[in-house]
Amino acid sequence: MEFRHEVIDDSPPCGRLGICQPTDLTGNGRPDLIVGGMGANKLPILGTSGFPLIGRLFKRLETSIFWYENPGWERHALCDSHDLYVFGNALGDVTGNGRLDLIVGQGIGSHDIYWFEQPSNPYKTWTKHLVDSAFNKYHDLAFGDVDNDGEMELVGTSQQSEVIFYYDVPDDPRQSPWPEDCRHIIAEDTHVEGLKIVDIDGDGRNELIAGTSIYRQLPATASQSGTSRVEADGGTMQLSNNWQREQITAGWDWTRLAVDDLDGDGELEIIFSEGDKPELGDGPARVGWFDPPEWDAHILRDDLFNAHSLQTADFDGNGRPDIYVGEMGLGKRDDEARHFIFRNQGDGEFDETIIDRGTPTHEARAVDMNDDGKVDIVGKSYEPNAHVDIWYNDTPHPNR
Repeated sequence: MEFRHEVIDDSPPCGRLGICQPTDLTGNGRPDLIVGGMGANKLPILGTSGFPLIGRLFKRLETSIFWYENPGWERHALCDSHDLYVFGNALGDVTGNGRLDLIVGQGIGSHDIYWFEQPSNPYKTWTKHLVDSAFNKYHDLAFGDVDNDGEMELVGTSQQSEVIFYYDVPDDPRQSPWPEDCRHIIAEDTHVEGLKIVDIDGDGRNELIAGTSIYRQLPATASQSGTSRVEADGGTMQLSNNWQREQITAGWDWTRLAVDDLDGDGELEIIFSEGDKPELGDGPARVGWFDPPEWDAHILRDDLFNAHSLQTADFDGNGRPDIYVGEMGLGKRDDEARHFIFRNQGDGEFDETIIDRGTPTHEARAVDMNDDGKVDIVGKSYEPNAHVDIWYNDTPHPNR
């Protein structure tokens, strides 16, 4: 496979980058790129935390959220707020006006969820609205119909508060904060990463995949009273509200996830990578896929370093979804950070290719960035060295 690496920005105006959202803001048919983050926690030139006042001043000089115009990659500020400390994020049409807005949640030790309203002219400042401040640290957010009522909801996980939640969008989403009765709890006492709203079992109703479990909303008559939890048949757990949890696998930590029909059987498989191991856990990270209905495991690698980027797409043009996984460097293994594509050979078989080494990435996305019909990869680092990158797919495709 042939991928050509290009640095979009080797000095973005924010450190610890969390947001990487490609979307066409200008209407020219090519995805632009929204980037943002939590900001620097110290001045690298000083090398110590002995200058807290200077460090805080440095953060206030940063730009929390910005976007790059495609083509050319001219950078534009999305908002005029500094030191927002944003991490979890999603795109969604909050107002129903046909324009995608940006939803962000703050990182560890902070409590706010905001949505930024995209103006008709995206070059202008996006208006910030507060959703809520109920929880602490939002690693993942999603926007979709999670309760199957025909309306879109804002769904999230809070690691510090150990809760999975969703918000109904109020009739007036510009009110700040949103009314408390819009907030609903799906599960408590759970610390998970990875979030996807999808009809995983093909029954015509959406489920929520959070971490390594599937959450299904049951009819109200099937919900249990009280706050107790009991084990149900088939490895599922009936929660105290009207949600049921099915565990896909155990022992996978800090997961990123993707969903696709990998083996062509018409059923969706679930793919996991361990995004923060070994940095936040024992042993190296794994990437593998799980086949329904028993969720049989197929491990592709078990020696990865913080594999925080996971995507599926047909990179080689053979009509089958491949698996991409990229490693963070975290200043410890930057020169060794690898980008893998597991090429789908059919019947559940994959061939591994390393398409790049030495460019750490975090939350990279698979998308055609130059409108040539091939899926590219766009990403950015996390820390300590900030950069924004694109890998153009120059792989010859069949019949092209």
